[in-house]
Amino acid sequence: MVEQAITFHSRNQQLVAIEHLAEPNQLSHKGVIIVVGGPQTRVGSHRLFVYLARALAKAGISVFRFDYTGAGDSEGDITDFSDIQADIDAAMICFSKRNTKLTELSLWGLCDAASAILLYLQQNPEQPCNITNLVLVNPWVRQTHTEAKAYLRSYYVKRFFSKNFWQKLFSGKVKTHTAFSEIQDFHKQSQESDKLNAMDNFVTHMLQGLAGFTGQSHILLSGNDLTADEFTLLVKSNKHWRALMAQANISQQFIEQADHTFSQRDKQQQLIELTSIVLI
Repeated sequence: MVEQAITFHSRNQQLVAIEHLAEPNQLSHKGVIIVVGGPQTRVGSHRLFVYLARALAKAGISVFRFDYTGAGDSEGDITDFSDIQADIDAAMICFSKRNTKLTELSLWGLCDAASAILLYLQQNPEQPCNITNLVLVNPWVRQTHTEAKAYLRSYYVKRFFSKNFWQKLFSGKVKTHTAFSEIQDFHKQSQESDKLNAMDNFVTHMLQGLAGFTGQSHILLSGNDLTADEFTLLVKSNKHWRALMAQANISQQFIEQADHTFSQRDKQQQLIELTSIVLI
């Protein structure tokens, strides 16, 4: 396996990437671009990206992971995930030009990087035909009402069934008024529909991007994560997402007890294995 740092440009900014290439005798025609999400510590999810890239490269799949504008070692001001689609495009062009034998490309993203990928597809409906797979891990679909529902169903329900919660409540360590006031607020928010115009809502644009993609989409969700819970609730409550997720080219799998960034080594390994299975 060969690892090398490279630079490329997007919107007149120099971006930094690491290329992980398989040994010549193992090299396949497949490549993966890992889109890095929002700011994280290098020992957090970024370490996961390193392990994933190396595992895929050892399996014969070339990998390109990069810092988008303003992140990591790349130039520019920090950029929101909804505005990095030009960076994704530039990364794909750079990777493809450097590795001309690659005929199948996959896009991989965690959290808002997964959302950024779908926004890229929505903005580029005639995407390159060599994008054959998407791996979307805990996609970010944060909206006021879905966040409130996720808190009510995932956080407070667990607390009510927790012996520790009731011990704290009766001992006065948890203020009754505060606890139930929070619940009332979240319930009120959960009943509200999204105030954003549908055409301006990034979640709607994500839906459009996924719907227009004709390759295979693999959605991997953590079993112990609020972001994953929100995505699950969105699918259950929205008929358009529900119909889309039922399509034959879209699969969904859960990694039980995993947190958002797969900090437990065994959960991290499960994620890497699942990614390898769907891409190799």
